[in-house]
Amino acid sequence: MSERILITGGKGGVGKSTVCAMLGMALAREGKRTLLLEAGQRSLDVMMGCENVLYDFGDLLEGRCSVEDALLSAGGVDFLCAPPKGFSQMPDPRILWDLFRAWEETYHFILIEVPGQQELLSLFSQFIQRAVIISTADRTSARGGRMASDLLARQGIYDIRLCINMLPPDFLYTRPVPDLDWLIDTVCAQLICILPFEFRLISGMLLGNSVRLSHDISVIFDNFAQRILGKYIDLLVW
Repeated sequence: MSERILITGGKGGVGKSTVCAMLGMALAREGKRTLLLEAGQRSLDVMMGCENVLYDFGDLLEGRCSVEDALLSAGGVDFLCAPPKGFSQMPDPRILWDLFRAWEETYHFILIEVPGQQELLSLFSQFIQRAVIISTADRTSARGGRMASDLLARQGIYDIRLCINMLPPDFLYTRPVPDLDWLIDTVCAQLICILPFEFRLISGMLLGNSVRLSHDISVIFDNFAQRILGKYIDLLVW
């Protein structure tokens, strides 16, 4: 039986797609069959080095292709790209349920990357067991993360974790927020991962190259995957 985890954030630019992709590949390295579903702005094709997308998530939901036609594979995971301009109409929950039931025996994990848009969050929260909110260390991102956290709680999702992304190396000196405890309390989610700023993640996306991680970041994502699997791993700040 697959476990469905929503990956979201309250604002754009916090790295939802990047975290979704890298966490998915880390789970695959643990031998877990993983599917990535992109319901926001399309970027997985660039990150995974598969830009010749013939069919996407929207095509599948609207019956223009089969599951086999829409699925792409790279980095040990399968994935479905978002439509280039977003969904032309809200996905039908009945079709989504049919897809998730069909995938039950195929995948251990389904990671669903969803933007902070209330309607989409409310829709996909029907299908998940838990969620990870991505936030950067700034007040706008924290406020958006709290809005997502509150919405998920109202939908009955209480296993909500926080991934702090792109933590700047000079955080202790610049203090864009009072401290990390303030960020955790503001978003109201249990901390599961801290990712330092990694230039090659940003440059890879901007240049349209598939992303290759440094050893330290790979270790952080592997530890992230271990925590998703329920294992106790010390949370270190690089």
